[in-house]
Amino acid sequence: MALPFILGLAVGAGAIVAFNKSTKIKEGACSLFKKSKDVANDSLEKGKETVADVKQTINATAECIKEKKEKAALESKEPEEVKEVKKVATKRGRKPKVEEDK
Repeated sequence: MALPFILGLAVGAGAIVAFNKSTKIKEGACSLFKKSKDVANDSLEKGKETVADVKQTINATAECIKEKKEKAALESKEPEEVKEVKKVATKRGRKPKVEEDK
């Protein structure tokens, strides 16, 4: 039966201590919020840098792929020009036998 009474005393004492040390609690909370704000800003800046790097990498990759496609297209056009050249038939015969000297 005395448990609610003891619990009430403990909560009341905690409230009084917190009220008496409110300036320290306020300063601690402000410094904690300031640190968390700095960490959040640093993380945001790092995130922006990472996004910029990723965009640059993607653009460079896209340009490289585009250049390779253009190069492949040019190379595929060249064999067509070569195909137009007529081949001349050559007469093939046996190779002469070489006699070995003893």
